[in-house]
Parts: sequence; C-alpha cells; structure tokens
Amino acid sequence: MGAPVKPLNKSLSLAFDALLDKADLSGGIFITGTDTDVGKTWLGCHLINHLIMQGFDIAPRKPVESGWSDDISQTDAWKLARAANKQDQLDIICPNRFKAPISPARAARLEGKILSIKQLKQQCLNQLEDDQLLYVEGAGGFYSPLCENALNADLCEELNLAIIVVAEDKLGCINHILLTVEAIKQRGLNLIGVILNNKKPTQNASEQNNLADLQEYLKCVVISTG
Repeated sequence: MGAPVKPLNKSLSLAFDALLDKADLSGGIFITGTDTDVGKTWLGCHLINHLIMQGFDIAPRKPVESGWSDDISQTDAWKLARAANKQDQLDIICPNRFKAPISPARAARLEGKILSIKQLKQQCLNQLEDDQLLYVEGAGGFYSPLCENALNADLCEELNLAIIVVAEDKLGCINHILLTVEAIKQRGLNLIGVILNNKKPTQNASEQNNLADLQEYLKCVVISTG
C-alpha cells in the first residue's frame, strides 16, 4: 500500500488547524462543493492526511462515483483510499461506480441500476468502527443529484454529518458559496466552514479578495489554499 499524501506546506496545515479548531467531528465529516471540479478530492486527500497526523483513524467514503476511469489511480475514490492508506478497502469506500461522466443518478440509470438514499446511507456506515472518523465526499455540489429522487444534501442530512464546503476561488464564487451556506442552514445542518481553493491564478488577483469578503458575510470559518 502507498504512503499517505503529505501536506503541501505548513501554511495549509495551519489553515486546516484553524478550520477544525472548534469543530465537532464526533459524527463525521461531509465534503461538498459549490459545483463539480472545485477540488474536493484534492483538498480532501490533504485534509485526511492532516487528520491522520492528529491521531484520527479515517474511514473514507465516496459512496457513488460517475465518470469512473479504467485507470483506477485516476478515480476520486482511489485517491481518498490512498490518502487514508486503505486501498484494500476500495469496494467499501466506493461500492457504486459508473462509466458515464454525468450525474450519478443518471449514470446509474444508463447501466440499469437504481440507487436509493437508504442504500447509500447504509453503504457509508458499512464496516465503520466505533473509533473511526467517517469522512464522506459527495458528488458535485450540495444540491446536485446523487441518487434516485435525492441530492447530496439528503445524504448529508441522513448521516447527520458536519459539513465543509469547497469552492474554487474565482470571480463569482461568493454568490455560489452564500447560496450553498444558506441551503445548509435551512436544513439545520452543522457547517464547519468554507475552503476557497486557489486552483489557478486569477485575473485582478491584487484587487480581488474573496477570502476577506466572505469573512464579512459568514460567521463560520473561511480559509484559503492561496
């Protein structure tokens, strides 16, 4: 089995410390995004490694993944499994895998399968030990379809997990973040915080400061990878 992912740098580790400082992790963590391709898995691997260094035994779950690659090392589930050093548990980590790179619910239908929220919840809890921290990564955004007649939000609510929202740090992200946070609040769920992922240099970087702006609007912790 491969070694866990190492933290990028000290500043990211300190940012994670700030994010988790007062967080109640007793029920587990649910990672969601404002959209697809915002860096949930990339950040998640580093966060898992950080939590392991804090003494947690992580039980990663990616209950359903569409766009499943023939090269298993390129899948989100494998990356999370490797970060937690649990590659031998891939079938438990991600029991539902579909080829089409579309919403999981539709991808499942194309392969003649129907996924239910009850099924996904049970799969997330399958073989979870009492001393482990459940770490669930959704698919797409908080309100993205996840299975038949259910969204990522519904699975998070069923599992009653604390939420971390990941967004790409770019122009327009504030609107998406505030909408997502409002949806989380309306469901009465516990929001740990927001991570702004600086995937690529932005235009007007010297003038734009989404981190500072969001810290004015939100009461939760907001950190940046930039």
